[in-house]
Amino acid sequence: MVVLAVLSLVLGITGPSAGAATATASAANVPVTTVSTPPPTGLKATGQVYNGIDVSWDAVAGAGGYRLYYSTNADMSNAVFKRSTGPSVSIGGLAAQAVYYVKVRALTADGANLTGYADAVSAKTGPIQPLPPTGLKATGQVYNGIDVSWDAVAGAGGYRLYYSTNADMSNAVFKRSTGPSVSIGGLAAQAVYYVKVRALTADGANLTGYADAVSAKTGPIQPLPPTGLKATGQVYNGIDVSWDAVAGAGGYRLYYSTNADMSNAVFKRSTGPSVSIGGLAAQAVYYVKVRALTADGANLTGYADAVSAKTGPIQPLPPTGLASSAQYPTSLTMAWNAVTGAAGYRLMYSSHTDMSTPSYRNITGSLTGSFGGLTPETTYYVQIRATNANGDGITDYSPAVSAKTAVAPPAPPVGLKVTKQSPTTLSFTWGAVPNAPEYRLSFSKSADMSSAAYTRYTVTSAEVRGLSAASTYYVQVRAINLDGSTITSYSPILKVTTGLAPVLAAVNNPLTVASYNIMCANCIGDNELNPDVNPWVVRRDAVVATITSKMPDIIGIQEASQGWLADSPPGGLSQFEDLKQRLNAAGAPYELTNDKRNNCVDPQTPTDCVYMDQGASQGDRIFYNPNKVKIVRSGSQQLPFLDPAKNERYVAWAEVIQLSSGKHFFYGTTHLEVTKADGYNELRAQQAQAIMDVIHEQNAANLPVIMVGDMNSSKWLEPTNSAYDVFVGTGLIDPLGNTYKSFYPSGDATAETVINANINSWNGYQRLARAFPTGQLGTYIDYIFTSKMRVQRYENVANIDTNGNYIGVFPSDHNMQYATVGLP
Repeated sequence: MVVLAVLSLVLGITGPSAGAATATASAANVPVTTVSTPPPTGLKATGQVYNGIDVSWDAVAGAGGYRLYYSTNADMSNAVFKRSTGPSVSIGGLAAQAVYYVKVRALTADGANLTGYADAVSAKTGPIQPLPPTGLKATGQVYNGIDVSWDAVAGAGGYRLYYSTNADMSNAVFKRSTGPSVSIGGLAAQAVYYVKVRALTADGANLTGYADAVSAKTGPIQPLPPTGLKATGQVYNGIDVSWDAVAGAGGYRLYYSTNADMSNAVFKRSTGPSVSIGGLAAQAVYYVKVRALTADGANLTGYADAVSAKTGPIQPLPPTGLASSAQYPTSLTMAWNAVTGAAGYRLMYSSHTDMSTPSYRNITGSLTGSFGGLTPETTYYVQIRATNANGDGITDYSPAVSAKTAVAPPAPPVGLKVTKQSPTTLSFTWGAVPNAPEYRLSFSKSADMSSAAYTRYTVTSAEVRGLSAASTYYVQVRAINLDGSTITSYSPILKVTTGLAPVLAAVNNPLTVASYNIMCANCIGDNELNPDVNPWVVRRDAVVATITSKMPDIIGIQEASQGWLADSPPGGLSQFEDLKQRLNAAGAPYELTNDKRNNCVDPQTPTDCVYMDQGASQGDRIFYNPNKVKIVRSGSQQLPFLDPAKNERYVAWAEVIQLSSGKHFFYGTTHLEVTKADGYNELRAQQAQAIMDVIHEQNAANLPVIMVGDMNSSKWLEPTNSAYDVFVGTGLIDPLGNTYKSFYPSGDATAETVINANINSWNGYQRLARAFPTGQLGTYIDYIFTSKMRVQRYENVANIDTNGNYIGVFPSDHNMQYATVGLP
């Protein structure tokens, strides 16, 4: 350690100067003060390569230089010394991947030690330097540039090239590259250049030496860019462009963009001076440039100035799925798939395969279209295209399909005539057309058949209902196929007039009759969550009120249970007995044709029953007003059944005299099987036939017949309204004419006035009445059938408000059916 000695006179000073380290000299007993400068601080390795280390430290004030020594040994044995003028140095010539220990001290300007050594730091050299890049070669030359590439060097963070027109690399220019290829531009044309390359570390230090130089010659002076660039055609998704050919060009490169500054451009190659650019957006402006290339794809020229062109509107594909959906003797119907955005379609058709001499048909608002005036049994060829609102084509025509017209049609039906006229119905017949499966009857109030209505029939007769009285109608008929397509043209128009509404005198000695299913006493079933469904004790006053509001002379009651009521007095009280008592208490003097509860020796209870025919009929009972009618005789008959476990079904009957006229009539009531499962529609027909057999057997005098009841069969029941068909088919009449799947009364309807006929007879405890439009007939399972007699009035008794809602407590889930008749 170098010590700067300063001689001082010590006058009365017994200690060292403040803040200074001291040593004492023995010569001449003169005190000597020494000042020590600290070693350099911040010594560190700042970089390592395979054969060297860079180190730096903080500068020492007044230092004239520095001395390092370094060793592979931590004790610094076998150290090597190195001088540096500044606070950093690169130590080279080291072993690869070895740890070195380094110390540094400051020197004076004349090389003497200024400080001691700083504590050693260690650093490890990098791996052995890889070889220079291999495979260096020129991959392309243009008039002012060269493309070069080489094999990548493992671990390289980049590369440095230098190039020169001199083989000794004098006056070289340097260029950096991040990958193993680069384009060198700004060169002289047709000049030889020499190129070298070395690999660098990630921080730019040399990783390898330079590879041997390669030479390459730039091309001749670049010709001018292509001229005459222009758009030659535009479609919805593409543009055709062309330009003048460039002499010596091996191809061309275009680039195009929707931006005038050519940002986000797309490139396309072409071997000749024209190209079609596809995959573009419709109705968009594109900017296009082109340059010529050499045969190997290098740039031969710069880019020509951009031209712009606009693509056309989107043109969708032609309609698909074109096919004939119906063939007629003189017309064809075609169908096809929709084209998005189409306002209409144009059919083109011809009898020639080359579509010569075509005809056209424009279609709007539909994906089907017909064209007529054709020749029977002739093949036609059809194409279609989509059109816009102006009728212009927005697609090409589809490929042609063929379709053949049908054979010439037979003659239309002949002999159309009216067979029956009533105020609201007309009946017709006509001659059959061979093999015609159906007929369509057209009728209108206009002689030109405008606003015509249509009905279809499988037979050669028809009844048209719901007409206006004393009105003229025009009628014609044609044969059709099951799909509704025509077989023949229409027959000549027949003019016919409905009948006058009759003016009838009042019925002498009117007889009022009714049918009422009052619902069994404790029947709630699946309706327990409906607050409008109540047991008998809640409903019975409403039932009494309904009956007394009309006071029918005779009424057939269904579901009037013979079982004892829960609130019965001693000895029991059945539902039908309770009803009778309450009617009587209300001033209605009704009697029962039979008051026996059960067909037992003791009819009061079915317990330990010994069978005896007492004329009892379960819940089917006939109530009558003895002030109006008199019972001559009565009885009952059990009906056929499928399941003996189900409730027995009966018909209760009576021969009755109307007191005011002295006329006799036969009256019956029933409640047919309710089950709708397989076999039960046929059972209801058997039960209806059994009833008719009883009527024929018990009514030997052929008295007028009134048969009422809940038949559990309606006009909508599949496959038939079987019970109805039996009653009507064996001579009884439905006054409403409410026949199978009809909406209007038939011509055989006898009810002169109807009330609430559009409301269903079964209300189902639905507060809003189940009903059809006024003038039509509702759905009925409750009926009053009669033999031939006047029915002055028919009422479906329904207590509803102006909004169509039932009022108050529902008496039953059925409405009472009430009629005023005149006995013949």
